[in-house]
Amino acid sequence: MEIQIKTSGLPAAKKLRAHASARIGATLGRFGHMVQSVSVRLSDINGPRGGADKLCRIVIQMKTRSLVLEELGADMRRVIDRLADRVQHNVCRQLEQLAHLDLQLSGARLPIPITRQSPPRTRNSG
Repeated sequence: MEIQIKTSGLPAAKKLRAHASARIGATLGRFGHMVQSVSVRLSDINGPRGGADKLCRIVIQMKTRSLVLEELGADMRRVIDRLADRVQHNVCRQLEQLAHLDLQLSGARLPIPITRQSPPRTRNSG
């Protein structure tokens, strides 16, 4: 899995790239077999004016679909961390949907939970 990280208008871009690479790499490491490529873009929308203008956008190309997520905030490290958490949740959900779809297409039945049933009642005829 290859992670490409691009930055625009950010001071300390080298440190932010390293942080993003470590967080996204650790988050997607267990999904490496399904993820083909990852593109991360870190940018400062307003430039030196400040404010909640740090944008992190990630595009994950999986074998069967793409996933695009964005996060905006004032502190880029926190933005990256929040996005990494969302990435993990969304990739898990996508893989669960794919597994469910594969089961449906293959005609396999989903397991039915076993519930405890009480014995049938009998009537006394008197």
